[in-house]
Amino acid sequence: MSNKFPNLFSPLKVGTHTYKNRIVAAPIYCGTFATFPPLAQMFFKGFEERAKGGYAQVTVGETPVDFEYASREPFPPIDYTDYADPAFNALKKVVADIKNNGGKALIELCHCGESKLFIPGLKNPIGPMGYVREDGVEVQAMDKAMMQSVCNNFVTSALFMQAAGFDGIMIHAGHGWLIHQFLSPITNSRTDEYGGSLGNRARFPLELIKSVRAAMGKDFIIEIRVSGTDRIENGMGIEEVTEFCKMIEGFVDIIHVSVGLYRNPVLSGLFSSMFEPHGLNVKMAAAIKQAVSIPVAVVGGINSPKFAEQLVAEGKCDLVALARQLTADPEFANKAEAGNEDDISPCLRCYKCFPGPLEENIDDLISVSGCSVNPMAFYFDSAVLKSKSVSRKVLVVGGGVAGMEAAIVAADRGHKVTLVEESDTLGGLLKFADTDAHKGDLGAFKDLLVRRVNKRDIKVVLGKKFTAADVSSFGAEAVIIAVGSTPIVPPINGIDNAMKALSVYDDLSKVGQKVIMVGGGLVGCEVGLHLAEHGRAVTIIEMGAKVAPDSYPMHRVALVNEMDKLLTYKTGLKCTAIRPNGVMVVDSENKEEFLAADTVIYALGMRANKEAAESLRAAAHAASVYEIGDCVRAAKVYEAVREGFTAAISIC
Repeated sequence: MSNKFPNLFSPLKVGTHTYKNRIVAAPIYCGTFATFPPLAQMFFKGFEERAKGGYAQVTVGETPVDFEYASREPFPPIDYTDYADPAFNALKKVVADIKNNGGKALIELCHCGESKLFIPGLKNPIGPMGYVREDGVEVQAMDKAMMQSVCNNFVTSALFMQAAGFDGIMIHAGHGWLIHQFLSPITNSRTDEYGGSLGNRARFPLELIKSVRAAMGKDFIIEIRVSGTDRIENGMGIEEVTEFCKMIEGFVDIIHVSVGLYRNPVLSGLFSSMFEPHGLNVKMAAAIKQAVSIPVAVVGGINSPKFAEQLVAEGKCDLVALARQLTADPEFANKAEAGNEDDISPCLRCYKCFPGPLEENIDDLISVSGCSVNPMAFYFDSAVLKSKSVSRKVLVVGGGVAGMEAAIVAADRGHKVTLVEESDTLGGLLKFADTDAHKGDLGAFKDLLVRRVNKRDIKVVLGKKFTAADVSSFGAEAVIIAVGSTPIVPPINGIDNAMKALSVYDDLSKVGQKVIMVGGGLVGCEVGLHLAEHGRAVTIIEMGAKVAPDSYPMHRVALVNEMDKLLTYKTGLKCTAIRPNGVMVVDSENKEEFLAADTVIYALGMRANKEAAESLRAAAHAASVYEIGDCVRAAKVYEAVREGFTAAISIC
């Protein structure tokens, strides 16, 4: 048991099973990925890492109970009556990995009900209500025979999973899927015994859960996932959810508390953004825990073992469930138990790893998924970090994110590393995260990289601008150039009357009350929001058709939602001149307008320091020279970390 986190690493009785600690790997990566070649590597690598990570339970993600009505993605179907189906052995492999590492193996079974997309040749969706959806697809109201068929399908698929070795299943009764559709008054207005009161709306869900329990026996773990609230007007709230949990506690072993609806995943909190509090579902889990006698798990924005320990110690929950955090650092539990919690990479909730609802974003998931803080996620395994037989003398120029990651990985592979930074501190552009209220996790990641550098045998030289002559005389066998970027100063008349966007973090007192932000990209929007939250009246002007087009799609949804609350933004406007008291703009029809302001700020992109990088490259008499991060082109954290990592593993 961990001395630092005694509650988090205490055992727990779950049904007839004993869990070794209180941390579970929440459902992620659909079970159907296992036999879908473009995503199979992601699937097996993800679960191999989670299996080894030290978790009491590892849950395979959303898996439909049938492929006529329940599935919403074009993945290969699974025949749950045929134990020779390719998915059977694929899932057996994952189960073995999990159980061989001391965890309980579960899989999430679900039915999407009326939310199934229209796929030509397949049957129309079913749900509690019959109606024609906005997309013209007819949803068929379920009768008792259909309900019985769904119950049978849950049982058949659960038996398949039991035969594959799973210790249990999670029944998905939240997020707007079929069971939730019956429970919520928003989607169930039936007038028969399956609609109206909560008791009636819960009738089919109860029949389903009871049928699964009867078929599977007492030793098979049944976890149920609920949304603590729909987070929409007239939806199901925590009071009714708690009552439902009391109804089912005699038939399930764990109640897993999430929130929201899949069709509105960001704003409903299902996939929480950086604008949501950490542990956004804790109060709902605590309310349910007070009402039931079985273990309660909570998911949602938990990325710190200290916070997780606090939740268990205070009796808010029995188990903490981590999803995206385990993509950021699959060793979360092992590190916490060993007392190395200060080496855990925090999830930034930036949405790099998840582009959005799968049926609309499968191509993006295949081609662009990654993790901003974990360059090995999805692609690399630990073998690439093994020390080389030849130790090289490595010079890293630039102490931002890319340079620090490169120095860390190069040192871990046995190279002799010197890291030089022109300023007096490491961190580069991410120093602003120490000030922005929504960038706490980003600031924590920056501090983590600094700690990792300082813990290694890396020579750090601060306050020294390395010139071409310095690089030439250093004698490095490999040079990694990470000299970053600088804000673009546009050729706008009167630009000297304006401030650079990131400079506002240095001294907020220099910013007046009424602000015009010229440039509505990601930086302009986030800095504008920061100012609005500090009481400034902010107007963002953007020449393009929309603001923050360079954001990850789901982050943009969250960001624009926050902007809508606090500031004004105008698109299709080009700034033609900046005055001491405002800006001149022109619209697409060349109509000119003056917008008054106390302070004008600009955020019109970053310019890679290519000239400096090329000068250093030319002076490097080394076998290997790498240019990474912002000095190649303005990049996000993901690109900086990944390029630093790949440069370091390329040195041989």
